[in-house]
This record gives sequence, C-alpha cells and structure tokens, in this order.
Amino acid sequence: MVNIKFLARFKEITGEKTLEIDYTGNLSGLIDLLINKYGNAFKEALLAKNGEFKDYIKILVNGEDANSLESEDTIGGDDEIVIFQTIAGG
Repeated sequence: MVNIKFLARFKEITGEKTLEIDYTGNLSGLIDLLINKYGNAFKEALLAKNGEFKDYIKILVNGEDANSLESEDTIGGDDEIVIFQTIAGG
C-alpha cells in the first residue's frame, strides 16, 4: 500500500492527514487519481495553468524530491508520498 501524507493546505483540502491506497504506476498517474478523488480545489492548489506543479509545491517520494524521478519510475508497494506547500515570505 502506498502511504500518502498531506500536510498544511492539502490536509485542509482533502480532510485527511494520510491516505493508504493500493497503487502501482508512475507519479503522474497517482496525481491524476488524487485529483479525481479530491476534485478541483486539490488540482488548483497543486498545478499551475500549464499543468506543471506550482513552484512552491513539494512532493517527496520516500524522502526524495519527486523532481529527481524519471517519468517511467514506478511508485507502489510500501512507498511513502508527502505532498505539501513550502512556506515563503518576504
């Protein structure tokens, strides 16, 4: 089971701190599944208009930045995904 942790704004949007799902596939497919489950508010918080992750969004896969994943890398088994918005200010 893939364990997904939602922090900060994503915890508020989903109403959940964690989610365990049976999933095997790439990160893009997992994100699509989460958007289908949690709707437009989740999508708007996560993605820019061009479909890329917003600059201040972090997704960690087993503690590593998801940007280091190759598009064909598989997520599944006991992987842990953490989704959060970084804090910025000036």
